[in-house]
Amino acid sequence: MLSLIPIVSTLGCALLIGALLLVPIFRDNNSDLQNALENEAFAFDTNIGNESVPLYNSIHIDTPYIKEYPMPNGTWPNGILVDKSGIVWTVGTKSHSLLSFDPNQGRVIASYPIPQGGQKNATKNNNVQSSVSMVWAVVQDKNGSIWFSQADSPNPLWRFDPSIKKFESIHLVSAAPYQMKIDQNTGNIWFTTFTDNKLGVIQKIEKNQSSGNRINESSSQYKVSEFNLGNESFPSGIYLKGDSVWVTQSLNNKLVQFKVITDANGMVVNVVKILEIPSPASSSNNQVLFDSPYDLVVLGNNLWVTEHDANFITAYNMGSKSVTKFADSSNPHQYVTLPFWLREGDGGVGLWFNEHYGNRMAFFNTTGLTLTEYEIPTRDPNLGYIYNALNFAVDPTNNKNVWFSEYNHDKIGLVKSSVSIPFNIQSSVKKVVLSKMIVDKREKQKNATTIVVNFEISKNSDNNKSSSEVSPLSNNNNNHEIVFFKTSSSMTHFGVLNSTANFSVNYIDLTKMKNRTAQVQLFMQNDYKVPSGNYTLGISATDGRVTKSIFPELIVK
Repeated sequence: MLSLIPIVSTLGCALLIGALLLVPIFRDNNSDLQNALENEAFAFDTNIGNESVPLYNSIHIDTPYIKEYPMPNGTWPNGILVDKSGIVWTVGTKSHSLLSFDPNQGRVIASYPIPQGGQKNATKNNNVQSSVSMVWAVVQDKNGSIWFSQADSPNPLWRFDPSIKKFESIHLVSAAPYQMKIDQNTGNIWFTTFTDNKLGVIQKIEKNQSSGNRINESSSQYKVSEFNLGNESFPSGIYLKGDSVWVTQSLNNKLVQFKVITDANGMVVNVVKILEIPSPASSSNNQVLFDSPYDLVVLGNNLWVTEHDANFITAYNMGSKSVTKFADSSNPHQYVTLPFWLREGDGGVGLWFNEHYGNRMAFFNTTGLTLTEYEIPTRDPNLGYIYNALNFAVDPTNNKNVWFSEYNHDKIGLVKSSVSIPFNIQSSVKKVVLSKMIVDKREKQKNATTIVVNFEISKNSDNNKSSSEVSPLSNNNNNHEIVFFKTSSSMTHFGVLNSTANFSVNYIDLTKMKNRTAQVQLFMQNDYKVPSGNYTLGISATDGRVTKSIFPELIVK
């Protein structure tokens, strides 16, 4: 059975709802790929002695890294924001309400019904819409107002002033923004409209007059400028840097840099394309560098991108024009993890992204090149063991805290990355070389050279964990002292290592380690005729609550 996953990336948020409700498991007709994936999942339903350890097949796991909070039934939260004071805001796509959540109290402290129809200012409206209006983007401007989009609604864009608790509908946009970003220097709000193929900017114009019908006594007016990016662009992610706006174009698989042109008053009059990756010449040669790029962040000379349909987080080096892809760790229930949005975190040394089919929130350390993936506690077998974290936000008051929404389960969650994980994985091996299989026609046999990759598992100290941070394990919880291993690679879509690979041991019991370390070996053979090239090899360790991966360079000759 084919899933709706490819359709999501091509046709956008309007078709995403159907995919979210059905959540079928992706199947591929490539038998080698299926066999490789099934072999990858061997450890996830394993008997150790007389003890069963079904790591991922429970409907809920206890974890010290993530805490979930319920929203009112029927909320269906998507867009989420942590404001400058640490208050969490989310919008109900089903309930049509803007919710304010206080982390210190652990509860929703206010719910504001979103006005219906063309009402410009309102505090209450009992006749709210009954349909679903997807809310993807939520931001806070420099004046403290909350802006959010509302697709499939007569009001595609709203501004909410928390100080007077009133909404203002902005009807100057051609369609509901898919993502919005605030320029912290100018206060301008940049946005993309996914299926409308536009890049836009909202600018505030001060007026020295007052009006009782305006949202403030000192009224303001907004100017919206939109720029058409082409019928096959489907712009998604935005990144602002200096006088440039970077945009991911998800349908034609491009990253584009625009220079912003302003007049003497600082008003945006145009955007000019100054860089396109891949270049038009490369595109004419059918060179595909990215598969459905959804979001991007610029760090130094690297453009970091989530490749939504390929399970990759990818670095494009603007100097060498080289591409390095890192695969998410494999998931036993879904062939695709669908990495989505990308945010800077932990002081600029890494990137957060959400795997909304992988059922994980993930942090990639861009200096150490390691990936840490946190399992979401809630999972529903009827929905493919996923919870659909479609959006997340880094707390500006504490960049080690990340809040996310759970669309299918009327919850929001908090990832506390300050809580250390109980194990570490590392290796002195930085490069792995696989040679092609030699076929001896006379003896009618194939000879593949076995490569050995040594790595180490160590048990971390618990000294930096407080009792309040580490949740107790219930009696029926999985044994999280057991660490399993798995592989991934950038050599194929979905992050599958398309070569025979076996570990010297299938698991490590952290309670039985001598000197708090254990040596493990990975044995690999290139017996699947992988094309020659440079890739990355993902070696992962997981206890069912958290997974950590390292990425030696992989060269296939």
